[in-house]
Amino acid sequence: MLRTARKNLKHIALLALVLGVWQPELSGAAQSKTSSELQDIERALDEDKKQRETLKQKSVVLDRDLNYLKSETVKVAAAIQDHETSVLDLEDRLAKLASKEKEKILLLDERREQFGHVLMALQRMVRHPPEAMIVAPISPSDTVRGAILLRAAVPAIEDRASSLRKELSELTNTRNQAVQKRQQLASVRTDLDVERQRLDHLLVEKKKLKSKTDSKALEAEKRIRDLVKKAKNLRDLMARLEVDRKKREKEKPQSSEEQPASKGNKAPGISISKSRGTLPYPAIGRLVGRYGQAMETGMTRKGITIETGALAQVVIPHTGTVVFAGTFKGYGQLLIIEHGEGYHSLLAGLARIDNVIGQQVSSGEPAGIMGNPISGLPVLYVELRRNGQPINPLPWLAARKIKVNG
Repeated sequence: MLRTARKNLKHIALLALVLGVWQPELSGAAQSKTSSELQDIERALDEDKKQRETLKQKSVVLDRDLNYLKSETVKVAAAIQDHETSVLDLEDRLAKLASKEKEKILLLDERREQFGHVLMALQRMVRHPPEAMIVAPISPSDTVRGAILLRAAVPAIEDRASSLRKELSELTNTRNQAVQKRQQLASVRTDLDVERQRLDHLLVEKKKLKSKTDSKALEAEKRIRDLVKKAKNLRDLMARLEVDRKKREKEKPQSSEEQPASKGNKAPGISISKSRGTLPYPAIGRLVGRYGQAMETGMTRKGITIETGALAQVVIPHTGTVVFAGTFKGYGQLLIIEHGEGYHSLLAGLARIDNVIGQQVSSGEPAGIMGNPISGLPVLYVELRRNGQPINPLPWLAARKIKVNG
């Protein structure tokens, strides 16, 4: 709007100058009027220039604030995932300690039973002193044999008693470790809640700033919604998104004031083709489904599935542009990011998405959070596509500590 007004003012000024050149015979009053109009135009141009400078300064400040908030959200999201890793490790350790405690209790019960039989034999001996053995209804040889056997059993009894004391000590130690791990787990979860609240605050501030600078967000969202209605499946949606991208590239002005975007609206950074083996896992959890595995439907899995904790943090795997964010058939909340060079990543199963269509995103930036189902754990589905075709994402992901089922 400002650009159009500026052009109109320039045209008016030029027209006024032309009229001034071709009408030398104007009366004094007319010349005075023309001079006054020119002064008004000059003042308007000056005001326009000042307004442009003010808007430019505001834009610089907003960009700076947005960049700061983006870097902070990346840091906080990383801290959250570190805490989630600690929670996962502590929960696994507690599960192992509980299993170990159960084994120790069963072993102790077995040892107690064995020890009980020996004690009963000793008690019988105590109740029958040597004098009574003389009149006992058994032969002297049997009496001697029994005494020899009991004497030989004493060291074994002592060994069993020592083993029993050791098992009891280990059981006590296991229970103490479990108490410590539960305390650590409670502390980590408290820290995790604090970081999540901090991230929520940062995202709210970021959204406020974004609304001031992104005037085309609603237009882009409406356009994508129309594509979603027409798309038959995910592959069809990807194809339509690519057609839409190429169409928008052609429509972009090639003037000096508006430089064309690079292919695929790729955000600055290391290209994804050079990032193989370094991409962060989008979420912390257990790998429960691999690329290419057969599913119950008879089809093969085109991505990987990660079982996460409740409300787990999900992050952007690589720099790019959000081309879709919303609900799609059978995928729930779906986020599609274009990384350039024909690559797209897809994240599905989120409970909340923290990005909007057209937004430039960076690796490690918050993408959203998982849900908190009544039963079971939430599952994140991750796909990586090249030129529209699914490829195995695992070789692209960094060797981060992640649990693998099976």
